Amino acid sequence: MNKIEQNQQSVFNGFNLLIATIIITIILIIALSNILEDPASRQIRQTAEKKLRLFARGYSMNAINCEGIDRNNNGWLNCRADDRRGQTVYLECPYNFPEPECRYREKS
Repeated sequence: MNKIEQNQQSVFNGFNLLIATIIITIILIIALSNILEDPASRQIRQTAEKKLRLFARGYSMNAINCEGIDRNNNGWLNCRADDRRGQTVYLECPYNFPEPECRYREKS
């Protein structure tokens, strides 16, 4: 009977170690991505995401995120939100213009 209890304990200890390793890895990845992100792109992304959240709230959407890089240097970042049906909506949100809200991204 002692062998069975010891085997169960060793399985649980290995399982707990695996879970702890996964959690620590996730935390380290998130921390490194925040540390390595360029401060200028972080500020740009945060500004656009504020406008995304305001826009999404007004249209009953769930804001997802914005990219941190303005790929075509037009002052707008590509962003995503989920509509009421759960479908992803692609938007552009300004980061340095006084425009109050985001706009739907043109399909190319």
